[in-house]
Amino acid sequence: MVAEKLLIRNLKKGHEDAYRQVVEEYGNKLLRTCCLILKDREEAEDVVQEALIRVFQKLNTFKENSGLYTWIYTIALNLCRDRLRKKQELLVLEDEWVGSDDVESHVEKNIDRELLKKELFEINPTYRETLVLFYFDDFSIKEISEMLNEKEGTIKSRLSRGRNILKEKLLKGGQLNGEER
Repeated sequence: MVAEKLLIRNLKKGHEDAYRQVVEEYGNKLLRTCCLILKDREEAEDVVQEALIRVFQKLNTFKENSGLYTWIYTIALNLCRDRLRKKQELLVLEDEWVGSDDVESHVEKNIDRELLKKELFEINPTYRETLVLFYFDDFSIKEISEMLNEKEGTIKSRLSRGRNILKEKLLKGGQLNGEER
């Protein structure tokens, strides 16, 4: 926390090293997340670049109610959503609770990572976004709810529904080993 506060202070003072540190610490993580959400590396690179530019331009508006990392990810996610909206891919979904607590451990043990990414690209962007933030970027439900400006229960529902959609897609393709159908 102390290091982050120092980084924020140096960013606000315009220190070039602080800008470089933000790019080094968060750039690749942001790129991976945006690639998984947008399904397009070039578009993801554009979003990351735009997000970092906005971070540097809008730093004076950062209230420090959340961590710097969370704030930067929120900006990137909003840009991803804007891109998806422009492509007419974003759907309004109803939140419903459908759950099986052991789905993620089963999936992790029984499928190939590339296949998972392929199937992940095929699900609705709202679920994909939540799954990526939780499983690939290791954000907590609370952090995701802050980033997406949604209730924690909504995030839990999206995670559960997204896992189940992903599981069904993998089952249809016969990719889960030993799974009862």
